[in-house]
Amino acid sequence: MSRQLKISKSELKVPNIVDDIEKGNIVLPDFQRDFVWKTTDTAKLLESMLNGYYINTILTLPVAIGSRGPPFPIRYVEGVSTPPNLPFDIQMILDGQQRLTSIYYALVAPEISLSNTVYPQIFCLSFQKAVEGELDEDSVHWRRADWESSQRLVQNDYKLQLEEDLIPFTIFKDLDSFRNWRRGIETFSTTSELVTISDINAFEDHTETFRNYSIPVIQMAADTPEDKVVQTFERINTQGLDLDVFDILTARLWIKNIKLRELWEVSLHHYQHMKNYSTEFSESGLRTIMLKTLALYRDGECKEKNLRELSHEHFEADWDTTSQIVSRAIERSISSAVGGFGVTVKFGFPYTSLLPTLANLLYLAEQTSSYPRRDALEKIQTWYWISIFSRRYSSSSDSMLLRDLREVKTWMIKSSNTLPDAIQRAPQTIPAEVELDRITRGGLYTGVMCLLILNQIRDFNTFEGVSLHDIDDHHIFPKAKLKEGINGEKIEDRIRQDTILNRTIIEKGNNRFKIKDNLPGTYIRDMIDEHDEGELGVRELLKAHFINEQAFEALLENEYQVFCDTRKEMIQEEISRRTGIQIDWSKQSEFY
Repeated sequence: MSRQLKISKSELKVPNIVDDIEKGNIVLPDFQRDFVWKTTDTAKLLESMLNGYYINTILTLPVAIGSRGPPFPIRYVEGVSTPPNLPFDIQMILDGQQRLTSIYYALVAPEISLSNTVYPQIFCLSFQKAVEGELDEDSVHWRRADWESSQRLVQNDYKLQLEEDLIPFTIFKDLDSFRNWRRGIETFSTTSELVTISDINAFEDHTETFRNYSIPVIQMAADTPEDKVVQTFERINTQGLDLDVFDILTARLWIKNIKLRELWEVSLHHYQHMKNYSTEFSESGLRTIMLKTLALYRDGECKEKNLRELSHEHFEADWDTTSQIVSRAIERSISSAVGGFGVTVKFGFPYTSLLPTLANLLYLAEQTSSYPRRDALEKIQTWYWISIFSRRYSSSSDSMLLRDLREVKTWMIKSSNTLPDAIQRAPQTIPAEVELDRITRGGLYTGVMCLLILNQIRDFNTFEGVSLHDIDDHHIFPKAKLKEGINGEKIEDRIRQDTILNRTIIEKGNNRFKIKDNLPGTYIRDMIDEHDEGELGVRELLKAHFINEQAFEALLENEYQVFCDTRKEMIQEEISRRTGIQIDWSKQSEFY
């Protein structure tokens, strides 16, 4: 029997896309990913179609609803407001969903936002650009759909369309929509000097390519076995296209009757910390973290290839346990209490890549009797801070996740004297990596910000804990003043201005309304005047910000370099304390 995939060819014309989608002729298999294209992605697609460029093929699976029914549960193209009654014959989109949904979005302007917008958008074409035939990247625009002026554009306020030079793509929704717009603007031209018949004709000529654009369609045979459909979907979407492993695994598990997307939604419903992470940080990132955590829970590798091939055996039960594990890890990570890791929405995680290992280790220490709880948790803290400040997870680290999990698990047992590789290397790697003078961003910067949060720091204005407020990254010595010069020295090097040694966390808005561009010699004295305990209270407050007595005096005298040098020693001491190892910081001279 031939293994050749049976296919046929057809085409899908732009004037028919909206009607086919809204009637249910075009649907998606439920394992397809969500619509994730951004405004710029959609704009580039529209520009390509305006110019008649090739935008690749669409792959479909024809399904006769009245016969065997759809092989997979279906969902409708995003933006379809009223799910239709399915016709007898449908086309299930296996490849091309992002393109088709983008075209539908532009032609219909549904009330949904895009992946990079908060509000729904409308896409518009520059009338003048189209008249002149200059259909380049500057010819396609987008704007918020909820603005009153945007609604008028969509409702064919011809005067506004011409004044704003914005013709909504909704006029191309179908042949009738364009004909109605054409008649309307032609009538408008008889009483307005904003447009001529010649302009309208030129616009019609230069948009003809878009209006008649045909997208090539490759149809798989209706009797293609389900496993071959899924395998085809997987291969298409792993050859250079932006589809994450969660989507691939969703497709693979469908044929085993495991609905991964539903499991995901249930987890978000039951575990608030997961839901918050998904909203505030990254939904796709959390999905990958979940799969890696599950793989490690099974004591397996978590490279992408391994995740795509996760076994369906006991998957639902393992997923539920993984949800508990990850939720608890996030809860501890965002805690500023003893045992927490001081992660904030403002600054994020130092390295999210270590979360799967951290989650499994915390689960072992807290939920199993095999490990001495208190001692194990202390060892996890040691491994975590060493991993952060040795930049162990700063690059590709999938192979390291399982190795660290196994080594730290062994070390967590009291009888084991074998130190994990990360801890053995730390005395050499940390002084080589942590050059505080030159850290301005990245994982090490975020790690120091976490240390500040764990120190229960208080605000420079309210004197309350910063956790009570929206927070901001504060330059202790304002950059503008450093550029101008302090005590006769101008500091124009951006790294010296932005170093973590010159940064701390305060209440959002404090910079703008209270401190502004004042030097610390000024605003610290203001703090002393306002604090109930005067200078003693301010000195005590600043200690948590890694500002000791010597650094405090340097602030009063606006001695920038003395302040940085002294604060550097304070942060180094805290890193040594958190990692629980003796670090010879003098070794840095060997590296820098």
